[in-house]
Amino acid sequence: MKILAINLLNYREWTEKLGQDREWLIQKTQNEFMMKIHKICAEYGTFPLQLRYDNFIMVVDGISTEQLIVMKKDIRKLLPFDIKTCLGFGKTPLEAQMNASLCLYNSKIRENLDQNGMNDEPVVALHFDLNYNTLSLKSTSIYDSFLEIMETYLELARFLYKIGGIIQYLGGDNFLGFISINNIEDTIYKIEENKNLKLGIGIAYNARNAIKLATSALDEIRLNREKRWRIKKESQ
Repeated sequence: MKILAINLLNYREWTEKLGQDREWLIQKTQNEFMMKIHKICAEYGTFPLQLRYDNFIMVVDGISTEQLIVMKKDIRKLLPFDIKTCLGFGKTPLEAQMNASLCLYNSKIRENLDQNGMNDEPVVALHFDLNYNTLSLKSTSIYDSFLEIMETYLELARFLYKIGGIIQYLGGDNFLGFISINNIEDTIYKIEENKNLKLGIGIAYNARNAIKLATSALDEIRLNREKRWRIKKESQ
């Protein structure tokens, strides 16, 4: 699998120039950046995981080197600082992002978007939904509900890490993950073991389409309520 890692250079120095009454402005500006970055990435068929606001990663299987170069230029144009990008390859998303991260923080490497020897793999997106969390607001508090979500997020993050997956909190009670196609059965077993979760699984040739299919599968679960997981695959 292929992961593109992006580092916003001199980001901390930029934030410190905003003065001491800056936290609200940093949050506002970060969200404006990510809105524009999401729009650009969607045009190329991928989805940025913003993990840290000064670093983010994305699954880029199905995207050519030429498209990556143009996408990088498009992202750079909208930011007030330079960026460094590195491409990593691995058998799992976790291994791929580790390799991309090693490149990103190697001062001897300026940039790497070379896909030589990197084959495109099917992208497997996971759309998790926590059962009854919204309903629990009637009997608990907003903050207690949030803590339950974070506990589930940590549980899923640790599980996916063990099988080579990665995950991002989406807001509400939803999470987005990516795994290798070889680890689908492990993930289904986890869902069958945890009665508090539903899971839509999407398999496609780029991240955007895989996420779309995963969300569609989750919508069908919510509608039919017959199963707690469902798989949808992109036709060739």
